[in-house]
Amino acid sequence: MEELIQRIEQVASETQFSGVISIFKDSSALHTKAYGYRDIKNHLPNTTSTVFGIASGTKFFTALGIGVLIDQGLLSLDTTISEISQEYTSFIDEDATIQHLLTHTSGIYDYYDEEIEPDFENFFVEIPWYKLETPSDYYPLFKGHSAKFRPGERYSYSNGGFVLLGMLIEKLTGSLYRDFIREHVLQVANMHRSGFYAFNDLPENTANGYLENRRTTNIYHLPLRGGGDGGMYTTTDDLRVFWDSLFSHRILSTELTATFLKTHHTFDTASGYGYGVQKRLDDSMFAIVGGDAGVGFDSRHIVPESLTINILSNITNGEEEMRDLILSYC
Repeated sequence: MEELIQRIEQVASETQFSGVISIFKDSSALHTKAYGYRDIKNHLPNTTSTVFGIASGTKFFTALGIGVLIDQGLLSLDTTISEISQEYTSFIDEDATIQHLLTHTSGIYDYYDEEIEPDFENFFVEIPWYKLETPSDYYPLFKGHSAKFRPGERYSYSNGGFVLLGMLIEKLTGSLYRDFIREHVLQVANMHRSGFYAFNDLPENTANGYLENRRTTNIYHLPLRGGGDGGMYTTTDDLRVFWDSLFSHRILSTELTATFLKTHHTFDTASGYGYGVQKRLDDSMFAIVGGDAGVGFDSRHIVPESLTINILSNITNGEEEMRDLILSYC
């Protein structure tokens, strides 16, 4: 571990890393340190309590929200879209299930298809970003489009699929997605500084997100407020308690937690995907990751050693070199 920490310091210096890197064993911090600035122009430094966006790391929290509905008996993994509503069946096959959506195999039309447009910093949609505050606001981006393929035909990473999961949470509960996730996932997990904050009303000590040029912020590159596929904010300490809450079955029932963490798609001989979470096939490591304009994020839990490793960066793709370094030791 000492060698890894020394290498973290070296790589942070070489890459001008901006953000927070933490290594926890159970509840004890083996290493936690902030680097760079949350506000570059005003020279306000990041701290270990700074709040960061996590981009697609949000998807696992959306998945867990769906899990809460399953535990409540409002859904099952085999529930089809047509059983919920016919209004969505123009852009997703009516036989697609909740399980298909959770595993990126539904074939839904994707408003942000990363197979077509991988450049976070130059992606825009027809609706002004400031009008996108909750998953249901995205509905016009789907309407009139056709599904990509039949459910189960293949894996295709889908932002649209997780936006739809957020829409379904709103439809089935009558609550805003962000309120439901806050009450039933974040508060239950004791993640008291985490949430879906608006760009024009961020809490104190929140990091600005910067494009790769490290001059321009991301406020004109992302929705006003996060939704089902991305945009949640959190801290390294909240992530530590999150992993503990997950494995202690405080968020979902014991049986459903095990189901969510099973391998449901295999990428290669070592890695795969559960429901909203990346994993090793031997169940030794689980990870939630995200990248977007002004965001680089990686949080993983190594089960045998009870280690949680968090990388939160407020630079586009700012986590990449540090992630590669840490994975070389894990």
